[in-house]
Amino acid sequence: SLKDLGIEVERFKTGTPCRLNGRSIDTDLCERQDGDEPPPKFSFLADTIGEEKGISADSETFTLNNWSDPLFHVEQLPCWITYTNGSTHDLIRSNLDQSPMHSGIIEGVGPRYCPSIEDKVVRFAERERHQVFLEPEGRQTNEYYVNGVSTSLPYSIQYEFIRSIKGLENAEIIRPGYAVEYDFCPPTQIQPTLETKVIGGLYFAGQINGTSGYEEAAAQGLL
Repeated sequence: SLKDLGIEVERFKTGTPCRLNGRSIDTDLCERQDGDEPPPKFSFLADTIGEEKGISADSETFTLNNWSDPLFHVEQLPCWITYTNGSTHDLIRSNLDQSPMHSGIIEGVGPRYCPSIEDKVVRFAERERHQVFLEPEGRQTNEYYVNGVSTSLPYSIQYEFIRSIKGLENAEIIRPGYAVEYDFCPPTQIQPTLETKVIGGLYFAGQINGTSGYEEAAAQGLL
């Protein structure tokens, strides 16, 4: 194992929110949030690529990438914003003993900038509400990602607190939220090249270095 080879291994935890059936969301009671127009490019090279093709860099074509195939010139889907409330928080507080993250079953360190709704309710007890983003998962699905309420509470409690939120009174949960605990190797054990200091020729990239962000983890893989 890695430990037998002299590599230090620690534990992290992370959670995810439930997914909802978009048809069961009352968007009339939520705040609409549209994406940037035009959408920002993923690369500074986009302008030079466009110039090579004779396309103006000032083009305001509403597209995910001004220089991509016309097939992908699509309108963005909006997100919706709502908020938790006192009833939501009371439900969560009264059931903290059923949350593995708070009962001690899951002991790993959680992400710094994406606390679970249990953590928010406990750590920011003075807050009367917390923002919730309802994000469509794609064009070919009615599934919505409920950003802001990652949780490890049982399904029955999730069902109750989700339906206590404005606009989600009749929400249908397609997939419940959950939490996981996983191993990672503190990145002080690798060189700037991502090669491990203990074993030559062995490289670590991504989540094993404790990197939880998708883009950040993928970038390490490219390196």
